[in-house]
Amino acid sequence: MTPVPVALPIQPIQTQYKGYLFRSRLEARWAVFFDALGVRWTYEHEGYDLGELGWYLPDFFLPDWPLWVEIKGQDPT
Repeated sequence: MTPVPVALPIQPIQTQYKGYLFRSRLEARWAVFFDALGVRWTYEHEGYDLGELGWYLPDFFLPDWPLWVEIKGQDPT
């Protein structure tokens, strides 16, 4: 019987950009993208207590829109 390979979780790579330490390269890439578009942003601006669901800390806040943005990578295939 051939063993089935088990996929190990991919760990994010912390990345610095504009004085922020992003939790992942993907978040930092979005910050670069927002800058390229001239969109003002703040990173992990404010957390929210969702009661029994726990705390939620959105990745970005775009104050000119106003809009919260959560960055998620693709699910592994």
